[in-house]
Amino acid sequence: MNDFDQFLELKLRHMLDPVVATPAPPRGRIKRTKRPILAVEAPLGLAVEAIPVVDPVTIPVLHASQL
Repeated sequence: MNDFDQFLELKLRHMLDPVVATPAPPRGRIKRTKRPILAVEAPLGLAVEAIPVVDPVTIPVLHASQL
């Protein structure tokens, strides 16, 4: 091994030692809350109002022959 390989191995060991020293995270199911985060409630009455509809607007297009 040359000096560069030893340098790389030393730096790699220096970087990975803290990672290897920590214990693995516990495995298992994540506990969920019993209540839903977002609850959607249905309205009590039906909407009686009519939704207004806008009539389409037509715009005349001039062709090159009409100019």
